[in-house]
Parts: sequence; C-alpha cells; structure tokens
Amino acid sequence: MIHLTGLSLFRFANALCLAVLLCGGPASIAYASDWLEPGVYQTADSNQTGEVHAFGTAPDFGDLRAEVNFDLAAMASTKTGDGYWIVTKDGRVFDFGDAVHRGDLGSIALSSPVVDLAVTGDGNGYWLVTGRGVVYAFGTALWRGSVGHLSLQAPVVDLEPFPSGNGYWLTAADGGVFAFGDAQYLGGLANRSLYRPIIDLLPTADGTGYLLIGADGSVHPYGTARYRGSLANNGVSSTLIVAAERTVDDRGYWLVSQRGKVFTFGSAAHFGQMNAHELAPIGAFAARGAGEGYWMATSAAAAVPANSGSGRRVIFSHQRHRVWLVGDDDAVAGNFFVSARAKKPEPGAYQVFSKSRHTTAGHDGIRMEYMVRFTWGTEQAIGFHNIPIDGFGEAMQMESQLGSYRSDGCIRLRDDQAAELYSWTNVGTQVVVID
Repeated sequence: MIHLTGLSLFRFANALCLAVLLCGGPASIAYASDWLEPGVYQTADSNQTGEVHAFGTAPDFGDLRAEVNFDLAAMASTKTGDGYWIVTKDGRVFDFGDAVHRGDLGSIALSSPVVDLAVTGDGNGYWLVTGRGVVYAFGTALWRGSVGHLSLQAPVVDLEPFPSGNGYWLTAADGGVFAFGDAQYLGGLANRSLYRPIIDLLPTADGTGYLLIGADGSVHPYGTARYRGSLANNGVSSTLIVAAERTVDDRGYWLVSQRGKVFTFGSAAHFGQMNAHELAPIGAFAARGAGEGYWMATSAAAAVPANSGSGRRVIFSHQRHRVWLVGDDDAVAGNFFVSARAKKPEPGAYQVFSKSRHTTAGHDGIRMEYMVRFTWGTEQAIGFHNIPIDGFGEAMQMESQLGSYRSDGCIRLRDDQAAELYSWTNVGTQVVVID
C-alpha cells in the first residue's frame, strides 16, 4: 500500500488538476519515475530506416539498412517463424531466414504503390496488392480477382487470405471490403463516416469472421470474430496505429503505433516495444509462429502530404501527428512528431500573427517557450511551442508521447524542434492545418 504525506497529497491533487488545463494535460497519468527533466529526452531506440527489431523469441534475420530510396510497405513471417519477407512500396520483395523469394514487382512500373504482402497457408507463395487493388500472385498463391478496374472511393490497404487458400479479402481505407473466391463478405464500413481510416482486416482462423482495424485503434467485429477490446474513445486512442496482427488461437490481437508502442488484447502477449524516431517510424509488424515473439520494421518519415498548400509554410497534420517546415522550393526543413488536440484547430489556412520567446498559460505557473501563434481558441491563442513546464518545474508530458494527442489546444514540440520552428517562421508565415 502507498502512503502519502500531507504535502504529497497536496502535490498529487494539484498534478491531477493541471491535467485538464489549456495547452495542458496529458491524456493519461504517469508515475513520477516515468518523467524526465524538461529539455532532457529519452534516446530513440531507432533512427534509421529499414531496421528490424526483434522481441520475445523472434530472431533477427536481417534488415534493409543497406538499401536506399525505398519506403516500407509490409512484412510477413514464414509459417515456421524462422524467417520473414519485407516488401517495399515499389514492389521489391526481400527474403530473410527461411523465407523463399517467389518473385516481385521491382521491374514493373506500378500505377500505385504496393501496400501489402500476404502469405499462403502452405507458406510456399504470397500475394502482393497495390493501393488501386491490383493483385499479383506468386508461388502457390492463386489469383482470384482484383478491384483494379474499379474507381474506388479510397485506396486498398490490405489483402488477407481465406484459410482454404482459394480466395481472399481486399480492404479499403474507407472500410470497404471486397471478397474473392471462397472468402465471404460479412460486412464493412464504407457507408459510414470514419474518425480515422481502416488499416487492416484480421480474419478468424476458419474464415467465418473478421475484424476491421482503424488507424485510431478502433476494432469492428463481423461474423464470428470476437471483440477483445480497442483503443477507441480512451486515453491513448489518439496514437496512430499502423499495423495489427491476430493470435493463432483467435483469442487476441496486437495493435502497433507509429512510435513502436505495442497494445495487446485477449491472449496476445507483450514482449516489448520501442521509442521510434520521427524520421524512422514503425512501418510494419509481424508476429512469429504461434505468437511467442514479433518483429517491428522502421520506415521512411512521412512525406509532405498532397493538397497541403504551396510556398513557404508550416503544415500540421492531425492524423499523422506531424509538423513539416516546407520552404519556397518545396524542400523540407523540418519533419517532427507533435502533440496537439483532436479537431483543434480546424483544418484550414492560417498565418502566424505573433511570436514570444517565453510565455505562460496565465494560470497555475504553467510556462512555455518558443510560442508561435497562428489562430485563436475559445479563450486563448493557439500556437506551436515546446512541451510546457508545470508549476512544479516538471515537463507536462514525455517526449516519447509526442505523436499522440496530449495538449488541450496548442501544438507541442520537443524543445530543440520548437526552437527550430520559432527561428524558421516569421509573422505572416503560412500555416496549413490538415486532417
């Protein structure tokens, strides 16, 4: 049992109050030992694109660090768990361990990037699928159709085989599900307005159900698939989920964020996680064999989004939890993880109207540095600044929590990155906020 002194109780109560203040509190409470001094940050576990990190009993069979100019699409374990394939968005397939290369699309000019690689039940083949829904079969994989001839509302993000091997599902980012061969359509989300796009479909072992997984960690069950929990509508729902896997016993699943946090549900075991660098976020995840370990692979930093303005500008993306500094020549001067608040500010074009090297929240001793204001909230201006310091002199969130919603209004950056943005912007600099 923990015993608190009167002073400790006072400090604890005040800390809880601070959690709801403007530009303020973290979405979850961490113990004091989790926090670092202001301006001192945990070293990233990974800062290079193409690394593979192994957890549990999963061995390290190799990675793509020697490759250049690639963007990670997916990875998949062999049936033995003693190897894996990694596919890049340009269609190249790399094999490690006992994985056998059955062919790839590296010599083909693709009209859209490869988004997934799925392994056949016998382990002797695989499918590749592009964002347009074009399917390519290699080895023992059987081609049963595609949606490449259709005009889709959203890109395809996933291919999942039917257990018999004679069919598969294609899933689109809007929640549309397309069934081929023995696979049956059991429902989808294409007719609904989604908070975040769908990233994956997890079928049951017998193919009589599946789960649709959202980028916010939402989980939508269909058929006989069992819901074991999700990240939606709770304190960590804002983190960007980039991958998901189910356990072989059908009683659990893993959800993995772009920063390398691993969330487990049901029978899925937690073997470790990462603090990935903003320039090498997690891009792929694969569970080993019966689920006694898993791998995570790092990808390239997110590129400047399309339709995000032109000229010298700061771009803030809600979904990606990122800020880009883009010059007149479209060169990227900065690409950072940030923490903001859901739906605040609204998407639109703004301009910097004020800057302050030091400022305060106006209450409870909260202070910020490198404030760059570009719009107004209900009560105060909204801008970019460093992770604020509370009345006790402690940082109000960890650097590793950048990349998720933690603020109550403003957009927080690491100290050095806040200083860089402060120096890079002027009054009148364009700020573009996108979903």
